[in-house]
Amino acid sequence: MTRVFCPHCITPCQVAEQHLGQPVRCHKCGETFTANAVTQADIPSTEPIPTSAGSLRMGIAGVTSTGKQRTRNEDSFLVQHLTWWENENYQLALVIVADGVGGHAAGDVAAGLVIRTVGQALAPILSGALSGQFNEVTRRGLAASIENALKEANKAVQEKAGSNKRFKGMAATAAVAIIWNGRVVVGHVGDCRVYHYHAGKLQQITKDQTLVGRMVELGQLTPEEAQQHPQRNEVTQAVGGRRTLEPAHYKLKIVPGDWLLVCCDGLHGQVDDATIAMTIQKAPPSAYLLTSRLVDLANAAGGADNCTVVSVRCY
Repeated sequence: MTRVFCPHCITPCQVAEQHLGQPVRCHKCGETFTANAVTQADIPSTEPIPTSAGSLRMGIAGVTSTGKQRTRNEDSFLVQHLTWWENENYQLALVIVADGVGGHAAGDVAAGLVIRTVGQALAPILSGALSGQFNEVTRRGLAASIENALKEANKAVQEKAGSNKRFKGMAATAAVAIIWNGRVVVGHVGDCRVYHYHAGKLQQITKDQTLVGRMVELGQLTPEEAQQHPQRNEVTQAVGGRRTLEPAHYKLKIVPGDWLLVCCDGLHGQVDDATIAMTIQKAPPSAYLLTSRLVDLANAAGGADNCTVVSVRCY
């Protein structure tokens, strides 16, 4: 038997191996879902999500640009933000950034398919939270739901690519973040990034799944050499790139005064981390103004690629 998580009610279910990849019915909520095994060994812990957000509030904004050297924008993003008061303050958001793999056919189609498929797969979490369906949400359950959603997107992109020769070879990198009452769970494929700005310091949360990134980890390249390497944009994994997909998972905590950025490589390929940190430090209290400023900086640096940024202001 293999443990899977229902994406509708985030309940763990035991499924026979021969039923993996097939529709099954959740024993708790009765909904049908595709049974995908969670392959990542270090999925975030079973620590429960707080029952309220306390004093935390969030402002979220997304901006995208074709850039200065491209004629087509192959990025897509999705933001869904729920905030409500019911005796206590509740904050829940879903952020997705998808980047069509550069140089491949119909990258824009792949990226759009990723945000729609992942968004639809995770929609029951947002609606269930508002209806009070979830009593004990855990980071592990959210990570499993994100992984299931990305695997559904992987299947959808592959099926679309096989339906028409115009779509052959299309794929997309992606970063997916669920923010729930100050806790963040991230699912990641490729070289989109999630940054966390806290106490005056910027931290890159995700690790780039690229050949050059792996060479840096092995000590074969310095970070500075990686920035100039001719293969720096060659990803080792993308949604729709191959039949199997193994998203990476990350977790973090946000508090008032923090910023969270979800972006494609069009930002970090043009603007270094020090400049991003300085821009956040000087930013006005507006997610939209910061996001627009970061995209403008990427274009001012040459705009060699599409650039998409979603900023989350915590206050």
